[in-house]
Amino acid sequence: MKKAWLAFAIVLALIGYSLYSISGSKKEEKAKVGFHAPNFSLIGLDGKTYHLSEINKPVLINFWASWCGPCRAETPVLIRLYKKYNGKFEILAVNVTANDKQENAKKFAAFFQIPFPVLFDKNGDITEKYQVAHFPTNVFINEDGEIIHIADGILPPETLENIIQKMVGE
Repeated sequence: MKKAWLAFAIVLALIGYSLYSISGSKKEEKAKVGFHAPNFSLIGLDGKTYHLSEINKPVLINFWASWCGPCRAETPVLIRLYKKYNGKFEILAVNVTANDKQENAKKFAAFFQIPFPVLFDKNGDITEKYQVAHFPTNVFINEDGEIIHIADGILPPETLENIIQKMVGE
């Protein structure tokens, strides 16, 4: 009888642990192609709070750092494409402030005269949620909020524009 209760208790504990593990993984929302982009709210250089969920058009999230050479090379291309496709998509330039200095990020934005929102990920939470390992990393999100492409590292300008065209439906 004791063995039956022990077996029952073990089975019950395993079921409980499995349910806990499943519910915990749902809370850990991570970015993946083909899935809905995890929402976030960050403060911008302009002092406003930006919520990904409130942007009702395609979005390119650009993770960058002021000390990143490829980020410096890519920024003028992003600005050109942002102006070319005026209003068809939004760029959120997320500075990985946990690995950078906010003052350097401000100087970077001023130097390039970045026309799109520059946001600060001070604790690195969004960088982690989007599993950013390299800079720059670009996350392309369609108008339905689905991630259609993630690019680690700098892309050739033609490739970047092709993905943007796909994202905006051109």
